[in-house]
Amino acid sequence: MSVVTDDPMGDMIIERLSRCTHPVKVGGRFGTAFLYNELLESTPETDRVREWVVTADQFTRDPLLELRLRPELIELAPSADYLALIHVEGAWTRRAGVGVLSSWVLHEHADRKGWRWRTQEVTDGIAATKQQVQAVLADGERRAWALGHFDYEVVEVPGEPRPQGLVGASVTRDPDGVVRWRGELPEGFAGAPVFVADQLGRREFAMRCVGVVASADRNPTIVTFDIIRELVARASNSASRTRGWRGLLGRRRGDHT
Repeated sequence: MSVVTDDPMGDMIIERLSRCTHPVKVGGRFGTAFLYNELLESTPETDRVREWVVTADQFTRDPLLELRLRPELIELAPSADYLALIHVEGAWTRRAGVGVLSSWVLHEHADRKGWRWRTQEVTDGIAATKQQVQAVLADGERRAWALGHFDYEVVEVPGEPRPQGLVGASVTRDPDGVVRWRGELPEGFAGAPVFVADQLGRREFAMRCVGVVASADRNPTIVTFDIIRELVARASNSASRTRGWRGLLGRRRGDHT
């Protein structure tokens, strides 16, 4: 269940990316994870990407991570309500409060069970570069939106665990260089992607994912996407050296299945 607003930017986020997030749980802590596609090669017919799960570091260090299976993200609905990722704590690559994990573990599980993911992802075109992050934060506070999952279940709506919500506030960089969300976020939003509207012209704007929520307390830290890109590059190099790569995907343009 997404919170639809009268805001054109909010509506764009819901339309294009509502299927990129996953509710996660570790012990008694609730959070959010999302999918990011690292673009490797683009041709007129196909984009070759590596797909990653991105979340807050605090959900990556336990032997058991529970990932909710949202029915709208799946073709041929599975029999379980959640996917238990066991003993993957050593497979995460971490830095500065964020962790990334190859999504092959999700696709491998779906293949074994006979169903397919039907998702959306934060793409390379949406993920902010270092220069774009600097531009976003150059002029003080910027309006921002976080797309995450609340820490409760809607028991009266079947198949609606951990509803999704879109929360608006602003982001800014502190004098000490820390990027923060200015305001409160609901419990469960740690690990959520954060978006801004990048002005292209008088009447045009582009949606940018500026980073990820590292915690969900008041004025939480935001780990910006330039750091996430560096982390993904490190994880890719490590995977290539140690066990080859199992997370390589070929996607037709506009194909999110």
